[in-house]
Amino acid sequence: MGVTGISVPMPVALITGASTGIGNALAKELARRGWAVGLVARRAELLAGLCDEIRGAGGKAAFAAADVTDRAAIRAAAERLAVELGPIDLMVANAGSGDPGNASTVPVDAWMGTLRLNIDGVIYSVAAVLPEMVARRAGHLAVVSSVAGFRGLPGMAAYSASKACVTTFFESLRLDLKGVGVAVTAIHPGFIATPLTARNKNPMPFLISAERAATIIADGLEARRSDVTFPWQMKLLMAFARRLPNWLWDKALGRARPSGPTAS
Repeated sequence: MGVTGISVPMPVALITGASTGIGNALAKELARRGWAVGLVARRAELLAGLCDEIRGAGGKAAFAAADVTDRAAIRAAAERLAVELGPIDLMVANAGSGDPGNASTVPVDAWMGTLRLNIDGVIYSVAAVLPEMVARRAGHLAVVSSVAGFRGLPGMAAYSASKACVTTFFESLRLDLKGVGVAVTAIHPGFIATPLTARNKNPMPFLISAERAATIIADGLEARRSDVTFPWQMKLLMAFARRLPNWLWDKALGRARPSGPTAS
């Protein structure tokens, strides 16, 4: 005889940088798949609108406005969302950005801002949920890195460095947490159509929509894959690029000058 009347709790995902772009699309995709989604970003009005949209479609969502570079604020946001939605099963550290700046102008403030957001923000997001995951011996950590972290790109020193950093950070986390019950995934998108990349005047090969990216990411997360790199054309291209000798890489990209922002 089957057992009836037992309510299975919805899995809970916390997504940083959820107000726009990949984070926004991923929140809607996971909600569509039956996840309760906790939304974190700095702009409360955008999060409230996304919450309303998800709830209007029959999903479950809550938000907490916070700056991920503020350790206390992201911790408080995670605690609040866990109270409202339940224990965090999946944390996607998606918040990130980067503006181009040629090293010859020594844009130290821009470099440091990118590093603080893309590295400190990821570490603080992990720290906000990991102790509880380890205690429960269950959970999943994911970071939205970038194919830009596979090799240094001209004009994107801090951005490429920050993405290489979080990819390696998550690789180490994966090894440390093996056997603890906490899965670890590093996500490496290519060019994604978002409000930031819409301002990019440079060619963006293999550009895909944020909605398509969200579907690919959600598939990878639900399969608990350790690496999600896409689209496949960019994955192959960057695998080839990583093997190029420096002289050939420099010759190919040494004169490139980005003229628009890049974002995860």
